[in-house]
Amino acid sequence: MEHLFIKAKNEKRNTLILFHGSGGRETDLLEIAAMVDGSANILAFRGNVDEEGRAHFFARQGAGYDEGSLKAEGTAIKKLVEDLAEEYGLDLNQAIYVGYSHGADMASHLLMHHDLPVAGAMLMHPSYNGEQAAEVDLSGKKILLTAGARDVQTTAGEAYQLRRHLEQKGAEVSIKLTDGGHEIDPEELMEGHVWYLGVK
Repeated sequence: MEHLFIKAKNEKRNTLILFHGSGGRETDLLEIAAMVDGSANILAFRGNVDEEGRAHFFARQGAGYDEGSLKAEGTAIKKLVEDLAEEYGLDLNQAIYVGYSHGADMASHLLMHHDLPVAGAMLMHPSYNGEQAAEVDLSGKKILLTAGARDVQTTAGEAYQLRRHLEQKGAEVSIKLTDGGHEIDPEELMEGHVWYLGVK
């Protein structure tokens, strides 16, 4: 899987792990990461599943997604995160996932099914509704979900449903709802920066 690593300024230990939206690439969220924490380590991934020349983190199935692909790719990414953390000397306890849309769903899956010791996640416009069976304890993890009231691709209702699932596993979850659509609203980034100051 393609990835990009940018070392933190001044040996800072915080790390942002980035997951782009459908058809994106590893550089897509760099400006957003700079708004959240411009001096953190950056570990950004490009999805490994090709759909008509567009990169995705897992295969889709109609309006939903392929559970088998999601599980397989999630397991592979979990192992890759662990390997790269060791290679680059990253402390995952001081890392957060930052994901948008399709990438937010992969980050949600990692939270719900894999026990990487990240501090939390900023999930923008998620629609994750995968299996909830994994015995993962999210106590102590802080999660920010953002959604647009006019978003017809990933609805605000889906974000609230995801919040319920995350809270059932012990996470501390906040939601920022904007008046916008599926695009990333400046309000989300301001909220993300303020939220992040309470996580690191």
